[in-house]
Amino acid sequence: MHNTPRYTILCLAGVLFALTAALSGVAADDWPMLRGDIQRTGIAGPVAGAGMTVGWATKLGSSVDSSPAVVAGKVYVGTADGSVFCVSAADGKVIWETPTDGCVVSSPAVHDGVVYVGSVDRCLYALSAATGEKLWRVRTWRPVVASPLVLDNRVYIGSMDGSFKCVEADTGEVVWEHKGGPISGSAAADEGGVFYGDEAGDIRARDAATGKEIWSAKIEGGIVRAPLVAGDLVIFGVMAPTALRAPKIKYLIAFDTATGSQRWALEGQSSLFHTAVADADSIYYATVSGYTSTTALFATPLSGGKEKWKVNLAGVADCSPALSGDYLLFGNHDSKFHIVNTANGRELHSLSIGAKLYSSPAVADGRIYFGAGDGKLYCLR
Repeated sequence: MHNTPRYTILCLAGVLFALTAALSGVAADDWPMLRGDIQRTGIAGPVAGAGMTVGWATKLGSSVDSSPAVVAGKVYVGTADGSVFCVSAADGKVIWETPTDGCVVSSPAVHDGVVYVGSVDRCLYALSAATGEKLWRVRTWRPVVASPLVLDNRVYIGSMDGSFKCVEADTGEVVWEHKGGPISGSAAADEGGVFYGDEAGDIRARDAATGKEIWSAKIEGGIVRAPLVAGDLVIFGVMAPTALRAPKIKYLIAFDTATGSQRWALEGQSSLFHTAVADADSIYYATVSGYTSTTALFATPLSGGKEKWKVNLAGVADCSPALSGDYLLFGNHDSKFHIVNTANGRELHSLSIGAKLYSSPAVADGRIYFGAGDGKLYCLR
């Protein structure tokens, strides 16, 4: 079994992110889509850590479960009330609001002055980043809760109707499309392909340009979040078929990006409801287990193997963590935002928000942005 040397993984992710940012016309300090880049790495620049406080909080709607995108000093996010907002990153003032006809839990992707986002009204929208004007939309037959991936001036999106589409970023014209099980998780990509899974347990790697299948895999359970691409691995978290007497499943699986061969898997009666994050040596993730939703945060070697550490969490972890140096940054159902040391899992700092957190953090220019169940968009600085 071969592995890309561990010390090269962060360098590779950084190079690919810089390339993606250049192609998208955004700065390297921006966070233009879910998890920051096409690999969904969640790797962020430096933050103050234990010294962080709430800089501002802006009320946008009933709940903000969408994860923000941050580009050129503006934050883009959706709300449960069905609107997409653009606010100032500096002070949280609303710049524009564009309504859709359904809840927006999809996380926006910003590319070349356009915001792409899905809605429960069954559409993928393209909006002007400057004004919020609707430029075009692509209809599907079921809600679009997944977050768009933008690569080489094309947008990749799945729908709960089972369709996975590649569309032209400028026009919305469908380039290719494939059908399968319901898709609620977003796609990830590298220079060789696009990776995604569905709730029926089918995982696929496709050529980004043509849609031709490169490889596929069938698992027990379902995929409800984006995978993580780390070097030559693509890593999927798996939701168990049921929380009641959940079977023992492979709840975290690493595949070879080129061949689809399984490189390692972690097994147990657990589920993952978020995308993991990795540094040069370790992968960090939280499992949810049993009818009582017992939740624990883990670090294990990125090459697979025995856990390095484990700490229990007070609430379910839906939010995908970001990684800033030695800090893990994530929200939780315990209504707190946590900053945790990667060396041992010990908490360095937490901020009580007062509402459950489903929104994954976006990190730009040393600030952390996320939404909460109280309908507010928060900025920590």
